[in-house]
Amino acid sequence: MVVEFLSETSEEDIPPAVNWHCEATCNYGCKFCYARFTEQQLLPRMSATDGIRLLQMLREAGVSKVNFVGGEPMLHPHLRAWILEAKRLGFTTSIVSNGTRMTREWLEEMAPSLDWLGLSIDASTDVLHAMMGRGRRGELKNNISRHLERCRAVLRHAKELGYGIKLNTVVSTINANDDMSELVRQWRPDRWKIFQALPIKGENDGDIEALEVSSSVFESYLKRHRSRLADCADVDIVGEGNEAMRGTYAMIDPLGFVYTNAEGRYVFSSQPVHIIGFTQAWCQVSGGWSRQQFVDRDGNWDWAQPMTNLDNKMLVDQSSSEEGASA
Repeated sequence: MVVEFLSETSEEDIPPAVNWHCEATCNYGCKFCYARFTEQQLLPRMSATDGIRLLQMLREAGVSKVNFVGGEPMLHPHLRAWILEAKRLGFTTSIVSNGTRMTREWLEEMAPSLDWLGLSIDASTDVLHAMMGRGRRGELKNNISRHLERCRAVLRHAKELGYGIKLNTVVSTINANDDMSELVRQWRPDRWKIFQALPIKGENDGDIEALEVSSSVFESYLKRHRSRLADCADVDIVGEGNEAMRGTYAMIDPLGFVYTNAEGRYVFSSQPVHIIGFTQAWCQVSGGWSRQQFVDRDGNWDWAQPMTNLDNKMLVDQSSSEEGASA
């Protein structure tokens, strides 16, 4: 783990949104993954109490949105408690997942507390997903993936329950010529984020080199899909090339350390948030983050949910209240 002290910053420069990589492990084998956390996997998971303390310190510092990511966040035993606490504290809440373990029951229970559901979908077929490693490790041993099958069910339930829906796609040499337009048209997410496969020193070295695409190939993929989905004005398509991703994310690792990636590698705070607070930890790494570039990549988007989703959420909340009253 790299620890480096950078220039200090004021509380006015606290990022409005933080990605908390709360779980180090993952049950998928994505070859391009830049959040492998091999060192963190060797240590005990954060306790429920420390995670709640971390969230409280984020809120006290002025952060307004927390995105639960991984690894695979659904594998963490305290995820439910942390989502509930985050919403109690007033955060806009979001998760990015591969969809495993997201049952209808789980989604229904979390609906009042979890605003946005992000699903990682990289291709229009599971043949391509298997080639990219986007599948359960047991499946990949047989060169197959059932990722789309699982995500279709999750998406259907999530839409019925009023979640804001995001799709995340990583463009690599494997899927650069794929056409996702019909899938996106059918699934109709509120937001589709398209990323250029990103190299991070110490995380995906040895695997990412064969998957990297040039900026021109990435832009071609983005332009092609924007053109084919011009009739889908309700889908916000956001592209992030490598330069847009470096130095524009405020992140916390599975042990609670704050980190940034401006130099194409991770730079961590000296101690975790639940020990020294978010403001102090952020001051140690904030030189690796640019507010202007964060805004330029549409990082400060309007994450209030569409009214149609909120109407469905209200029905879920009302149903939960009625069940509680009759218990």
